[in-house]
Amino acid sequence: MTLLWAIPSVAVVVVALIYQKLHSLQPQNAVYVIGDLHGDVECARHWVNKTKLIRNHKWLDSSSFLVFLGDYIDKGPTSRQTVEFVKSLTEKYPQQVTALLGNHEVELLRDRSDPSRWGKGKYFQLAYAATHPDEYLNYLDEVDSEDEIVVDALYNASLEVYSQNQHNNVFMLPNDDEILQYIPTHLRQLVKERLKVYQEAYLDAYRTGTPLGTWLEERPILAIAGGALFVHGGVSGRASYFLRDENGGINHLNNIWRNHSTEDKINTFLDTTPEGQAIYEMLTFRGNHNDEACPYLSRLLPEGVTRLGVGHTPGYNVKFKCDGNFLALDSSLGRYFRNSGNEYCRGDKLQRSSNGRYTCRKMNDKCQGQIIRIMNGKVELIE
Repeated sequence: MTLLWAIPSVAVVVVALIYQKLHSLQPQNAVYVIGDLHGDVECARHWVNKTKLIRNHKWLDSSSFLVFLGDYIDKGPTSRQTVEFVKSLTEKYPQQVTALLGNHEVELLRDRSDPSRWGKGKYFQLAYAATHPDEYLNYLDEVDSEDEIVVDALYNASLEVYSQNQHNNVFMLPNDDEILQYIPTHLRQLVKERLKVYQEAYLDAYRTGTPLGTWLEERPILAIAGGALFVHGGVSGRASYFLRDENGGINHLNNIWRNHSTEDKINTFLDTTPEGQAIYEMLTFRGNHNDEACPYLSRLLPEGVTRLGVGHTPGYNVKFKCDGNFLALDSSLGRYFRNSGNEYCRGDKLQRSSNGRYTCRKMNDKCQGQIIRIMNGKVELIE
């Protein structure tokens, strides 16, 4: 009788060991990190799918987390859709998903109330590195055939600007001495009228009190996950002062940003206060990428944090530096940026300027680049 009971007990132990082994293979406290997406919602979905964290609209592993590093907008024509997609993830899975603010989002928020920071125009009106002409159509209630003509004319005008190396001198302003000078004469009035409407609709979608504007205003600047500090740009010596607990720490910086991110406060806060200046620097700083910065990295990080992960500075692949403690995670995940950099090219076909000096190449439809997973202290690439 004792032997008869012994056999099932052994089976139970074996089954338990098998279950324990299988369970240990599942991602435990894994942190997935996705870099700059820049106006490419298809690739945003692609990289989220690569994490295998969500199936049938359900989060599969409550011990795993997902961090976005900001720069959802600009340099691609589906910025609004990218923002809405990431926003929906933070709202559906608020305990699992963190979406940080990028420098392009902060420039958009600043543009709502400050017309003068970039000289003749606003940041989103730059002739490169900001708002693709096609993006404007995402903010219209209806799009007609004339809108398609206007957008096509703006793309063609951009080719001429680039061919003459006038990137820094021309703004996407509805003025005769700006982008309109590169528009055919018979279309100038139409483009002038429509572009003004487009740009007003664009900014209005991100006003304080709107769903998109409020969501951007509430994005954190920094987050700690998997033993790493994540921020869009980087951490300088000056900015690191505010990361120490005795000087407020990360929660203080995130909270003070949220309290000053509205249209009536944001520019004064970022320009005139020590915390605001530090936050803007964290969104734009690139100094951590230098090899000479490695010996000082640990001094910049909060107590108990061993790694720094950033976006903002693009490459074609994720890079690990400083013995793996500095993670450069902007691997040009957006196809439009990977294809044509900061220039506005549609990507659906080969196009050349009238003088032949500038070419927009046809875009590769495949989403390329890398994201990472941090698990048990190890960083793994996902391609």
